[in-house]
Amino acid sequence: MRRGFLLLPILLLAFSCASSPEKERASYAPPPPPQTPLDRKLSGMPSQELPITAPVDPERLDKCTRYLLFTDQYVSAADYPDAEDTLKEAKKYCSPDDPRLNYMEAILADNNEEKEKAYRLYYKAALGYIKEGKMEQAFKCYSGMISINPEGKEVKELKRYFEDEDY
Repeated sequence: MRRGFLLLPILLLAFSCASSPEKERASYAPPPPPQTPLDRKLSGMPSQELPITAPVDPERLDKCTRYLLFTDQYVSAADYPDAEDTLKEAKKYCSPDDPRLNYMEAILADNNEEKEKAYRLYYKAALGYIKEGKMEQAFKCYSGMISINPEGKEVKELKRYFEDEDY
């Protein structure tokens, strides 16, 4: 029994000593790391989460490009009624063979479940972009065509342009 009385204070002392450094460690916050030159340079800049607008003055653009740009912005915001309105305005100023116009019209037709019309417009836009040498934009059109009819003869026709390692 004496051993129990002797062990009891030792155990209590051990538990009380073990808990106090943990409390100190839990409340201790290390100092922040020193700033690097990049940190100092970025500290005066606005947050990267804010949208950064391109330095484009829409008033300086031709009306076709301006309306297509607005249409694209409405499509990006999923505001399809306004996108359709600005596309109607763009049609007044753009050539019917302009691939940008055909691509925007294809996106809106695709959204309205007009798959055959969208497919034809994607194809027309892809051919226009290929003619201009804009393969990234042509690939977007090709992708739209594949989503509608992956076995279409036009898809097979365009496939040869995208078979290399870049696509």
